[in-house]
Amino acid sequence: MAASAPQYPPAQQEMDSSQVLIDLGRQRFPYSVVWGPLGPLTCCCPCVGHLGIADSQGKIHDFNGSRSIGVDRFMVGTVWRYAVVGSPAEAAQWDAAIARADAEYKQHNHDICCDNCHHHAALALTEFGRPHSLLSIWFLCCLHGRCTCCSCK
Repeated sequence: MAASAPQYPPAQQEMDSSQVLIDLGRQRFPYSVVWGPLGPLTCCCPCVGHLGIADSQGKIHDFNGSRSIGVDRFMVGTVWRYAVVGSPAEAAQWDAAIARADAEYKQHNHDICCDNCHHHAALALTEFGRPHSLLSIWFLCCLHGRCTCCSCK
């Protein structure tokens, strides 16, 4: 008997971020992909940075080293950009997708080029039913996200 395909929530092109309460002071970004700079690397190449994904409570999950998932301690400190991509109506599915990605990446060795934080966050979104890759998740956060330092996009 063949296993049935997982059921995913319908993909949404635009998320109404007014449904989600962002708390910059506590660094809580529910249902969001988040990005922060990687010190001197980002200075030399502005597109280089660290990516994480926040659960329904806003706690950031990030693949921060071999077999290591940080939860609620973003490896680079402060979030600089975020993109809301889920909603409270999808909390259980959202958190389950992040948990599956975390469990998978707790078995991975970190490779800065081929298996990194971007891949972890992309897997979580893919598990959620919104397939992404290393580059597409970066574009999502950087082109459709918001800055934390001002109200600009």
